[in-house]
Amino acid sequence: MPKIAIVGAGPAGCSAGYHLAKSGHEVTLMDKNCFPRDKVCGDGISIESIQAVSMMGIYPQDIRKLASEYAPIDRFLLGISNQISHSEMTQLEAYCIPRFVFDQLLYEKAIGAGCSFITQSVRRNDWHHQGLYDAFDTIVDARGVSAGEVNAIAIRAYWVLKRQDLSQTALIEAQIHFDRSLGVNGYGWIFPVSTQHDLIRLNVGVGVWLDEYSRLKTNIIQLFKQFIHNNETTRQMLSQAVSQQPPKVFPLATAKKGNRVADGKVLRIGDAANLTDPLTGEGIANAVLSGFHAAQAVNMSNTPSAIAENWQYLYESHFEADLRAALRIKAFRKLSSMNYLLIWLMKRNPRVAQQITHAVAGVIPYNEVLTSLKY
Repeated sequence: MPKIAIVGAGPAGCSAGYHLAKSGHEVTLMDKNCFPRDKVCGDGISIESIQAVSMMGIYPQDIRKLASEYAPIDRFLLGISNQISHSEMTQLEAYCIPRFVFDQLLYEKAIGAGCSFITQSVRRNDWHHQGLYDAFDTIVDARGVSAGEVNAIAIRAYWVLKRQDLSQTALIEAQIHFDRSLGVNGYGWIFPVSTQHDLIRLNVGVGVWLDEYSRLKTNIIQLFKQFIHNNETTRQMLSQAVSQQPPKVFPLATAKKGNRVADGKVLRIGDAANLTDPLTGEGIANAVLSGFHAAQAVNMSNTPSAIAENWQYLYESHFEADLRAALRIKAFRKLSSMNYLLIWLMKRNPRVAQQITHAVAGVIPYNEVLTSLKY
């Protein structure tokens, strides 16, 4: 069996490590930080993500049993700040889980499957200098956005509110608010992430794409403050907050065209391969699934060149069509009235509302939405 190094122990790396170790490979999982460790993000775990981690033996009942903080999500709201919104219930359940908690669950699964772990920082594409290229037969690059092509930026803060100050819907609903101050494709979010106790923790943030950010002529912190001030929902929640942590900024590596995910015996997965959803910024599902499919490429191949070729093929087969559909929708939304029209249609057409909500929640792929909306 080949020796495999997985650089980065986030969801993508742990998924690849779990499946490769289960297949009998000698797997070294490395990360620049020891576990448990935090990661700044929106904390949303889509329905597709929940299905993906089930392949690692993590099921919803395990999350409820093992996670110290979580929030089951049964509703998704899409809206335009202070103008129009639509909330739709989903039959399947998503979650919001602080990454400090979620990543630890996946890490423990990878270690339990047989991965060995070391703390090591690997600089960008410096495989030869640090001896990895000669020491291992295959290198899986799962270093996250730092190894990908950054094309978006986001910021999030944690707020704590009393349960009595929130509606029951607010405890189970992931809210996404488009806001012109954030650019055509920019949006703000309000996600409950810990709802088991009397004090409720929310993840509140905004995301903007770099091609629009440069035209906004302000920094991300000011955009965050502007969104909070302009949006009626966030403004009210902030007035009731018991405490709030300072906001933290983080980059995103969303999908791009003409993506190559293999280079020699280096396989890029997750954010390192720009697999984050270009519409919602959700990256967990594709990260976990890319780890699984990269492991399959290793298992079905006899040489490094075959591994690289098969991983590129599996990427194109399982990810590219949906990511291209999302990029087409993103381009379509550049028309100034498109966000409003989209939500207006959702309010008036139950089928459209269900399709859009299920796509955002990760139940159905975007390319199916594009097809269904033609009829």
